[in-house]
Amino acid sequence: MEWWLAIVLGILQGITEWLPISSSGHLAIFQFYFNEEPPILFDIILHLGSLSVILYLLRKEIFELSSFVFKFRTYTFFSNYRNYANLRGDEKLIGMVIVASIPTAIIGLTFDSTVIGDFYSEMHLVGFCLIFTGMLVWFSKGYSGDKQYDDFPLSNAFIIGFFQGLAILPGISRSGTTIAISKILGMNPEKAAKFSFLLFIPAIVGATLLKFQDIDETIAEVGIVSLLLGFISSAVTSYFSINLLLGLIKKQQFHYFTPYCIVLGSILVYAGLF
Repeated sequence: MEWWLAIVLGILQGITEWLPISSSGHLAIFQFYFNEEPPILFDIILHLGSLSVILYLLRKEIFELSSFVFKFRTYTFFSNYRNYANLRGDEKLIGMVIVASIPTAIIGLTFDSTVIGDFYSEMHLVGFCLIFTGMLVWFSKGYSGDKQYDDFPLSNAFIIGFFQGLAILPGISRSGTTIAISKILGMNPEKAAKFSFLLFIPAIVGATLLKFQDIDETIAEVGIVSLLLGFISSAVTSYFSINLLLGLIKKQQFHYFTPYCIVLGSILVYAGLF
């Protein structure tokens, strides 16, 4: 892979991963119209660039959760599952991440690459998914809940994880759907964004572990320089994109990207069907 192409894809990933416009959807568009199909592991490397920024920005929260996880008693968590009031602080947040990750993992492992591959070759399907993302984000604009993590039912975390799993489809934004659903379910918008960021960690770590056996093949096909440039460009643009997203959420302007999703989605539907 040419070094400049790796940088372009890294920038594309860094921008679209965090804004509610779907990184996988834009990657599908790029692949279809530019006839470029990077290895899946290369796409994961770009996601790892985005992940590195999350680990930096949420380093305090992640350190606290990591130190607590050694004290985390799984049996206590499941025994208290029916009594939400027994879960507080870090225990509640870890429980939410675990519960939300379950449907995400099930969906990711159930639908193999052959099913998802249809979306990368059928632009009207990507278009419909983008329109869905835009409408969901727009619908969430009227919700600005005040629930903190301690007030949030674990059953709602499962619903959020389900919608994160749907983001396996190109055009459905992971950050857009998880933040929108969290807001609709009553979570404080800024807490919703941070929870979405935390959910990103196990999802990408899991995907990396599943595909890491292809690392030698990917290095041979893409090149170590291109891999590094893609990782770095994804990390740099992710930093600015995340801060832009947080600023929009604070100003209650999260839905501003809805017209972009609907217009682009409509163009893809029209081009794909007619």
